[in-house]
Amino acid sequence: MKKLNYVLLLGLSVSLLSFTSANAQEISSHMHRRVAQSDMEEYLKRETTYWQKFAESEIEKGNLTFWAVFQKVSGADQENSPNILIINNFKDMDKGVDWSGVAALFPDVKMEDIETWQLATTTDQIFVRNLDNHIQVDNPEFNFVHILYHNVKNADIQLTFEAEKWKPMVQKAMEDGKTIVQGWGNGVILSPESKDFDYDTYSYDLFSSAQDALSPYFADDLAFPEDFFNDLTDNSAGPRNAHLYRIVAVASAQGE
Repeated sequence: MKKLNYVLLLGLSVSLLSFTSANAQEISSHMHRRVAQSDMEEYLKRETTYWQKFAESEIEKGNLTFWAVFQKVSGADQENSPNILIINNFKDMDKGVDWSGVAALFPDVKMEDIETWQLATTTDQIFVRNLDNHIQVDNPEFNFVHILYHNVKNADIQLTFEAEKWKPMVQKAMEDGKTIVQGWGNGVILSPESKDFDYDTYSYDLFSSAQDALSPYFADDLAFPEDFFNDLTDNSAGPRNAHLYRIVAVASAQGE
């Protein structure tokens, strides 16, 4: 799983994806899937035509608070690694959602033309808890997100650094116009816990374009204090894991 090099990056020109709704100490399901390139167009058409509408209906019912489909646009071993990420925030993890209910929304469409499981292989299921640390610029345009999975010795040290140093620094840079980062947030990885997936926390950076996501994040004249990263120096337990995904579709309880 570590070889999957998880990282999200979104696409589509969405002015406000309400990532804050996915960041209120909620538990999220991150489902990674592999879709063959020959099936990708049809797969994405079904997600946006049928499943997005179903997710919106479940949000209205109060069963979901957030749903999204992301398409990975970077990574090694792209012929074999997962290239789709589905995020679900359930109101009640134990209750979940009755996915077969999609048929009632489209009574004139055959289920075989709606379902996506024949077009995709689910490779991994990850559960995370989002923290109340989301920040963003005024009038953001979220088109891409860079997600970093952190392998650390002590998760508390990582989270304290992000809450007390990194977040205030990024927020000030946003206010001063010294960063191209449109939004930032972080969370805790709850499951799995194994030697094959040895990541403890994650964070994400949101951008308006792929060009920005692949460029230096901060202005050249933004200076970091000499001891700014000292807390992280001895806390790393291994390389970070990062990828880029395009936003395909998003449904959120916020900003309706």
